Amino acid sequence: MDIISKFAETGVAAINLKTLAAFVPILDERKAEIEIIQRKSFVYDDKRHTRNELDVYYPLNPTPTKNGKTPILFFVYGGGYNSGSKQFPEPYDMGYRALGSFFAHRGFITVIPDYRLVPEVKFPGSSEDIRDAINWVCANVDVVAVPSIPAPDVDAVFIMGHSAGDVHAKVLSLYPPVSSTVNPRFKGVIWSGGAWFLVDEKERFRVEVPAIQYLGSQEQQKEREPRALWNALSDEQIKDHPDILLVRAEREPDWLLLSWEEILPDIEKRRGEAPQMIIGQGHNHISPNWALCSGQGEEWGEEVVKWMKARIN
Repeated sequence: MDIISKFAETGVAAINLKTLAAFVPILDERKAEIEIIQRKSFVYDDKRHTRNELDVYYPLNPTPTKNGKTPILFFVYGGGYNSGSKQFPEPYDMGYRALGSFFAHRGFITVIPDYRLVPEVKFPGSSEDIRDAINWVCANVDVVAVPSIPAPDVDAVFIMGHSAGDVHAKVLSLYPPVSSTVNPRFKGVIWSGGAWFLVDEKERFRVEVPAIQYLGSQEQQKEREPRALWNALSDEQIKDHPDILLVRAEREPDWLLLSWEEILPDIEKRRGEAPQMIIGQGHNHISPNWALCSGQGEEWGEEVVKWMKARIN
């Protein structure tokens, strides 16, 4: 984290590879601890030939739910709508491996699915892929389960998205045509480092091309951005929506901080109380996920674990 703190920039393009490179040697030193967690890969959609797999990480000591089973966390990575993978090529291959292991070490079966990207897919296709991955796991517990731990608890599911993956996770829980089969299973949703709105009437930031390719014209963006989907829900749907935890880095880019100025009051207005927020101290937009299993900057992850455990006991 000392290296990360010296980066003056906060823009994603400026800090992305520098941040990854800073954690590569640290995670390599901890490779044995990370890889002691068993990982298995499965195809969740055999109708497609690409981007249809998910990785499952299995805890050594599961955190039991009320049903005596093992809770599940789905993680949706980011990548600006047009990039990203559940496993990066070397030398960055320990990144999401470490994230999956971190939450598995703390008792959760952790699932990281791939999903289709721009230009192959448009709204809400990426969220539909994540929904399909969740539904596949829940329908194939016997396939996913391992004999060394209690069965996955399909009624104790959490989802955490980051950056563009966070937008996909928000759409998944806020857009009824996609959310109907998964929201009843969610004990909580963790929204991390993603936009709340994309169309800024004050024109303080510009939407990048991949987001436009995914979400459509400005008018379509206004209808499809998470804030609009939240406001379109009925009072009953708001009441039934899973618990929300907000997570962001201390040093997010300016456009994201502007977006997040409105998320707390928007949620409080509809639910009567503001959700809990965790701020990753010293982190930039990229570093929180890569800090997991590194031995430094992991505090935000521990707080997320505490929040999830409070909802299964």
